[in-house]
Amino acid sequence: MSAKETKMKESASKKETESHASQEKAVSQQLTAKESRKEVSHSQKYPKNTVLILQVPIKSLDCKQKLEREKQENLIGQLKAAESHNKIQNMRLRYQTMRAEEINHLISSQPTARKAIRLEALLPPHQEYINLKDTLDKLERRRVEEIMSDETGLTINRLL
Repeated sequence: MSAKETKMKESASKKETESHASQEKAVSQQLTAKESRKEVSHSQKYPKNTVLILQVPIKSLDCKQKLEREKQENLIGQLKAAESHNKIQNMRLRYQTMRAEEINHLISSQPTARKAIRLEALLPPHQEYINLKDTLDKLERRRVEEIMSDETGLTINRLL
């Protein structure tokens, strides 16, 4: 029995040393991986997008190519602005139609006609835009401002 016990102890100690050696190996690999990560700079991990896009150096371009590039960049900027304007316009129209549909649904679901008319008067489905244009010309505007600034009333108080 003692021979068996010694063999078992030896095999157990061999297994322990093998597992310990494999753990040490894994730890050393992790340390080297961390060290290699530290050596890589931030710019190498995350390259700038401009480096990838602009591969042609700007110095080698002549005047015609520079003008052509500026025209293209200007055109691209205008296209992006028009696209964003269209997106905003579409969102605004979608919001207005959804709002009108919801208000019409609320109006139609009122129990009596009187309540429906009252709600429609308070919540119009479509907003009416009031055009507040200035109806006075420059001369009339100056005359009105002169009359309003006159505190004593000398410009409008006349004796006949």
